[in-house]
Amino acid sequence: MHFGGDTALLTDIFESLTTWVENIIHTFGLPGVALIALFENLFPPTPSEFLYPLAGKLVADGTLTAVGVITAGIIGSLAGSLIYYSVGYKLGEARIRGAIGRFGHIKLWRFSVMIVSLEDYDRAVVLFQRWGGPIVVVARIMPFVHSIVSVPAGVTRMSLFPFIVYTAIGSALWIAPLTLFGLWLGNNWEQVLYWMDVYEYGWYAVMVVGIIYLIVRRVQSGQARHKTHTAD
Repeated sequence: MHFGGDTALLTDIFESLTTWVENIIHTFGLPGVALIALFENLFPPTPSEFLYPLAGKLVADGTLTAVGVITAGIIGSLAGSLIYYSVGYKLGEARIRGAIGRFGHIKLWRFSVMIVSLEDYDRAVVLFQRWGGPIVVVARIMPFVHSIVSVPAGVTRMSLFPFIVYTAIGSALWIAPLTLFGLWLGNNWEQVLYWMDVYEYGWYAVMVVGIIYLIVRRVQSGQARHKTHTAD
């Protein structure tokens, strides 16, 4: 999330975040990086794309090391992901199936539109069981869902060691480039945020298109079933 803009409010927010991150890192060092990474994974709207370029700038200043920042970020990310994994593991398939049966549809006019069906869930479980590792890696470089993907990993009982390995790989693919860009740009590290906006908005556009497509297909399916029942 980029906090650029002409308003004094957004400028104050940006500067406050910068000061906050710098204070934590200066106070705690690399454990501070891990702490912020943990917080960011537990609360996905927290902008990690803000943390690592700034940490890279501090590497350029000689305050930290690049390897240390990347390692600390991975450790914090793993800690947050394991918490969500545990949540999914505790929930289990029975509770998830019950929630889908109860809340998996919405009412649109006179139609009941199934957003997520038990058949969808079963297909997703099979997909995750087969391709869980690559799914975790790709999700780790996506905005917002990068930590939430740990919940279905826990629900489907993905083996813990592969989950940790794939999560670490995906986290490194996200953390390392941002840190190195911050190191390369130094005092101009904020330039990274513009391109991260472009990257994130691209993913959000893909998500919105996918959701719209799903809803349209569900509405059409509901209309077809309604016409069939009326004809009978």
